[in-house]
Amino acid sequence: VQEEPFVTKNSTNHYEGFCIDLLNEMAAILKFNYTIIEVQDGSYGIEDETGRWNGIIGVLQRHEADLSVSAVTITYSRVEVVDFTLPFMHLGISILLARAKEDSEKSSLFTFLEPLSLPVWVSLIGAYLSVSFTMYLLARFSPYEWYDIEKIDERDRSIENQKNQFSVLNSLWFAVGSLMQQGSDVIPRAAATRVVAVIWWMFTQILISSYTAQLAAFLTVERMSTPIESTADLASQQKIRYGTLKSGSTMDFFRESRIPIYERMWSVMESSSPPVFVNSSKEGIARVKAGNYAYMMESSMLEYYMERDCQLQSIGGLLDSKGYGIALPKGSPLRDLLSRTVLQLQERTILEALKNKWWRDMREGPSCAPPAETSRTSPPQSVFGIFYVLITGLIIAMLMAFGEYCIESRHDSFRLKLTVLGKMRDWWLGLSGAEKAEKARNKLRNMQLDTAGQPFPK
Repeated sequence: VQEEPFVTKNSTNHYEGFCIDLLNEMAAILKFNYTIIEVQDGSYGIEDETGRWNGIIGVLQRHEADLSVSAVTITYSRVEVVDFTLPFMHLGISILLARAKEDSEKSSLFTFLEPLSLPVWVSLIGAYLSVSFTMYLLARFSPYEWYDIEKIDERDRSIENQKNQFSVLNSLWFAVGSLMQQGSDVIPRAAATRVVAVIWWMFTQILISSYTAQLAAFLTVERMSTPIESTADLASQQKIRYGTLKSGSTMDFFRESRIPIYERMWSVMESSSPPVFVNSSKEGIARVKAGNYAYMMESSMLEYYMERDCQLQSIGGLLDSKGYGIALPKGSPLRDLLSRTVLQLQERTILEALKNKWWRDMREGPSCAPPAETSRTSPPQSVFGIFYVLITGLIIAMLMAFGEYCIESRHDSFRLKLTVLGKMRDWWLGLSGAEKAEKARNKLRNMQLDTAGQPFPK
């Protein structure tokens, strides 16, 4: 029976899949060759009203094949007519349902943080500190950000007689006031610091607008929730229909069950019109994705399809516990030999490796991410553009501050008879501070006193 991922045909018309790899492993250990045949009706086997079996079980019962390595479930009714080895895979019945567009999520105390992702919040803090430091540095560096407190002489531009409003605390206060759109009483004076302010205002305006829009969407959009969370929920409603694979062990489970809830579900499925039973798992999955249909299937196949389709989800736990085994005609001498081989492959973790290969490694495309992670939070790449604009603006402001300093230094070099490099050296070494200013003032006062002591020229 062709059923992904157990047995399929590839583009070259050769068989491949989990069961084919398992058969090859056993053939390598036991040194035998094999020929693959397919059952005509494409079913695993179910007993009809006359006691006849169809599918794989019927083929083995009639001794038309020596063994079957496929997704044949070990059940009591099948053990009555064929033999099984130890199970090579354990599973159970699960409910497959279409995933809602947005799963319901519980509110938290920190929902207000969710519109922006963690990298964006961290980058915002870094941007705030960077802008504050840049504002402080450029305000100290740019000569146009200083203003006089007490001027003795127009040439006296010492730090003693000048004040700068952008201290460390004021720079932090200005940045946070702009971020909160409240402003501050500190106003930049130089062109370089004004560029920093404008870029920061634009940055905060765009970021806050994006944050506000995203938060409003979280608080106003009604989120869809999964209507079914368990088998009891499924059985107690009538909107969503449910069914199983026709002529399979899952169908037998509900038909033969004596548990009241499963008996009621079987009665509903049997009397449904149009029929809720499907001829293949792919048909069942298509009906699930179409809406208002739940497909009950074996958990191994459910995991396989969920790995490849993010629109599918599993509801509740397992309804039962069973396994897949290698089926043989009744009384076959190969049963014990194959059972030991299955144990050997299990102990060598080859069975687990084969499952990982066909369930996960052979998956096309990336795995499905949780919807909450992809839909609720703005990805970093959607807002990082404004961070690049901010960095560019800070670089431009730094170049402008350097230009302002060079222009002012050149102007001062003519008045104070200093070179531009000398002026810059004085700034870095602090020689333009109190000591040098005091010498300049003393020299100026002495010149004034000497002039006052001389007689007025006739």
